[in-house]
Amino acid sequence: MSSEHGVEHYHPIDAKILDKKSDLVFNIFSKVQDDSEDRFILYASKEPRYREKVRELLQSSDFTEELYIHEEDLTLYFDHATNSLRDYVINSDAPPEKKMEKVYDLSRDVTQQFFDTNASPEILRGSDKVVDLMGKCLDNNELGFYGLTKIMEKDYYTYTHSINVGLYCMSFAPKVGIPADEVHELGLGGMLHDVGKSKIPREIINKEGALTEEEFEVVKKHTQSGEEVMKELGCYGEKAIQMVGQHHEKYNGKGYHRGLTGNDIALFARICKLADVYDALTTRRSYKKSLKTLEALTIMKSKMEHEFDPKLLNAFIRFMGPQG
Repeated sequence: MSSEHGVEHYHPIDAKILDKKSDLVFNIFSKVQDDSEDRFILYASKEPRYREKVRELLQSSDFTEELYIHEEDLTLYFDHATNSLRDYVINSDAPPEKKMEKVYDLSRDVTQQFFDTNASPEILRGSDKVVDLMGKCLDNNELGFYGLTKIMEKDYYTYTHSINVGLYCMSFAPKVGIPADEVHELGLGGMLHDVGKSKIPREIINKEGALTEEEFEVVKKHTQSGEEVMKELGCYGEKAIQMVGQHHEKYNGKGYHRGLTGNDIALFARICKLADVYDALTTRRSYKKSLKTLEALTIMKSKMEHEFDPKLLNAFIRFMGPQG
């Protein structure tokens, strides 16, 4: 049993997080190279008649080879992976950083696929479950900010930046009195704050080097586009939507896309802006090196202070500073 579709139709999966006791709901493939051409061969079938054989195969295999699924099964895979990870996060004796590392990897995969599949709403909805797992990893306070930063991707990509911002928002929230029952929505809004960039031409988003004025005007539309995407999906709260639409507003009123001033900017959006700028400064890009924590905070305080809520900025500096 085999399939010979092009490689663009298949997606690599983390076979280690497959639940080896449950039934497969998607086919799994392995890749072989034949005459300089990749072919994908059925490795494990979802058909009921193969159920016991597949279980034995998955339980005995050490998964040294990379495995794949067809792209049409991405949503099923993410649901399966999230459920499997939930059990691991709740019941495993693994260290907190190991749990968060696995959750981070899955969230990176979910977010990257969202941007790579033209903003598939089915994949985007998986973000909610991932943020819930992030919250569970942060709940016991054992991970800490330093442990969190060791896990985060240090190169800037839209999808990894989105995850980092969500995690910074969630870990900072208790320091400024955000109620525990609202931290999930804050993290979700942070993770989805750049969702509107899925509507921006890829050549602009992936451009190496500084943008032209014309390109920057196109990019600025992502806050309004993001609001529209979130509202169309109809499954996100107002505070998360405000984060998406207002995270580029500045406290002095010179931001976009509405030019809001001071506390007219939603609280969650003001928090998101701090996390957004901090992560942008501390991750590498093709045209700039990453800054250390102290360097980034110094710039935010000395050169960008007018952009932020001053009380939140000072709290953010106290939260981040000791680990710089």
